Amino acid sequence: MFQSDTSFNQIIFVEDDTSFRSIILKYLEQRGYPVTGAGSAIDFYREFDRQQYTLAIIDVGLPDQSGLVITKYVRENSSTRILLLSGDTSQETMINGYEAGADQFLTKPVNFRLLDAALGNLIKRGARQNDGLSEALMSKTEDKSCSYTWRLLTEGWVLVIPSGEKFFLTGKEYAFIHKLVETPNAPVSRMTLLRELGYPLDEHGHRSLESLIYRLRKKISPSLETPIKTVNGSGYIFTAKIEIES
Repeated sequence: MFQSDTSFNQIIFVEDDTSFRSIILKYLEQRGYPVTGAGSAIDFYREFDRQQYTLAIIDVGLPDQSGLVITKYVRENSSTRILLLSGDTSQETMINGYEAGADQFLTKPVNFRLLDAALGNLIKRGARQNDGLSEALMSKTEDKSCSYTWRLLTEGWVLVIPSGEKFFLTGKEYAFIHKLVETPNAPVSRMTLLRELGYPLDEHGHRSLESLIYRLRKKISPSLETPIKTVNGSGYIFTAKIEIES
């Protein structure tokens, strides 16, 4: 049975197939892994924002959002290790998975011994690096983000990045960034953002918020690397220097 420091062995598993999810969750629990299950992308995001996870097991073929999109999100916003699962055994799917940021890719049906070995290896690597490498990388990211000034123009709802390129925002995109800028150096909670943007305080609202943030990151950078960062369990924060201009 796997043994590790309990502060570094949390797993989140997202899979829409209820039967398969139950089987894997039961197996992982029997092996001694503290694990949280999610049945959809929106459930995953909600749980992922509540606490830190050492490892995420992500099914590629989710109905509400591709597991590849989730993988990119996790890779860009955390040091969480990623194990992708898919019933598609094509090389193209595996390549897409690794390009999205997966640490390992397993195909269905899952070989439990292989799954156990993969998890043990990834979690041990994550635990060793959690205090050292991940903090160093985050520090570098924040230093890079804060080295240049961004500008948010109230007239016309325009975001100007340090290179001078301008991005015209929708009303909700502007309101989202403006709310983050109003609270510098501190995360803004998801519930506060839902209320600020006029989204319902339910699953539909959470899904709308996640879609808005993903589209905004994609608009600013094809690689999704932006100063809009997720603070697990707290909300969102804008890490770069930014000025609001009328």
